[in-house]
Amino acid sequence: MVVDDFHNNKKKLMKLSTEKTPKQKISKFSLDNVYEVKVVHLPIHDLMIVAHACDELNQQAGSNKAVPHVAARNIKSKKELENFIKFCKLKNIEKSLVIGGSVPRKETNVFQNDIDIAKILKNENITVDCGIYPQSETEIEIKTKLNVFNNAITQMCMDPKSINNLPLLESIHIGVPSMCSVNGIYKYLKLCGNNSYKYIFKNWKALNYLSIHGLRVDKFVKSIKFSKYHIYNFGKLEKTINILKSE
Repeated sequence: MVVDDFHNNKKKLMKLSTEKTPKQKISKFSLDNVYEVKVVHLPIHDLMIVAHACDELNQQAGSNKAVPHVAARNIKSKKELENFIKFCKLKNIEKSLVIGGSVPRKETNVFQNDIDIAKILKNENITVDCGIYPQSETEIEIKTKLNVFNNAITQMCMDPKSINNLPLLESIHIGVPSMCSVNGIYKYLKLCGNNSYKYIFKNWKALNYLSIHGLRVDKFVKSIKFSKYHIYNFGKLEKTINILKSE
């Protein structure tokens, strides 16, 4: 009975967000069933492309659901960040997800880490979220991050024990892949740079959730005590939202 109450309460509290690349289309169904859509800042894109994609998405949604990624080491100049901030203020984009971004090949990056960017954006009254790594960061390290950032999303961790050992905070959202094949995840993470595709091999416990129909995200979520989830959009997004909403 206690277990049933826990799952029923979790279902009522469940909130979903997702993401897309600047050029990627997202359906009305997906927009209507998530509270936020993060727009990914790829190494090949200027921040203004991300900002304009957010504005277009907000117009499609009829509300401010778009949240731009800001990848520190992907930024080519201070002017690029300044133009981004001006545009966000003009379009009432008041939140961002700040990450480190691609590893620099040369010492030409104007910004090296997420903290530098977070401080600048916070000074401009833009809320900042971050990524956290349950499999490698301690509770103290995560809580220290949350002294700077407003919310956190776990980065491709498919180990329920590591996730459930996180401090049970409202500000922590659990990142889960959409119900696609491992090959789909590999292609997407390779596009993101920073050797992101290597996370697949670090997350060998994801094998426990593989099926002929793709990753059993619903099975994974049942083992997690949190109720806020961010869906990494590797394909089959609508199917993933449908299944998680019915859990």
